[in-house]
Amino acid sequence: MSNKSFLSEYQKLNPEQKSAVDTIEGPVMVIAGAGTGKTQTIALRIANILDKTDTKPSSILCLTYTDVAANNMRNRLLEMIGPDAYKIKICTFHAFCNDIISSNSQYFPFASSSLKAIDDLETIEILKNIIDNLPNSSPLISWGDRYCYQKSVLDGIRLIKRESITKDT
Repeated sequence: MSNKSFLSEYQKLNPEQKSAVDTIEGPVMVIAGAGTGKTQTIALRIANILDKTDTKPSSILCLTYTDVAANNMRNRLLEMIGPDAYKIKICTFHAFCNDIISSNSQYFPFASSSLKAIDDLETIEILKNIIDNLPNSSPLISWGDRYCYQKSVLDGIRLIKRESITKDT
């Protein structure tokens, strides 16, 4: 790791971000809005841990909410620490949990041996099936095109998930 590059990026952080980077023992969770420096903060923390301890890159687990964030994290780490970035386990919470379940199937008897996230086509088929079972008087069914609002419904579901909206929110 280039200390000059690390120090330059470190100086750009706010006090809370610096505190997260400086915490080299134990877990840290960084929660903030889009574009606030979460990825940079965690990447700098990982680089700091590797620089200041004898921790091996393969001993670090970095969990994100999205595949995009995981890819961004890997790219930032590649810039900071080089090829060791490939030795760090960086994945989404969902992918990590799937790995645990599939690697320890004896503890998860309810889980199928072929667990996988559904793809876009399967999502559309499920929604189509739900729409097909709605009464014709439903506001989600348009005259002339039964699936007119399908994209809007999917976009709404994605927004609810992204914003972590619950029935109590």
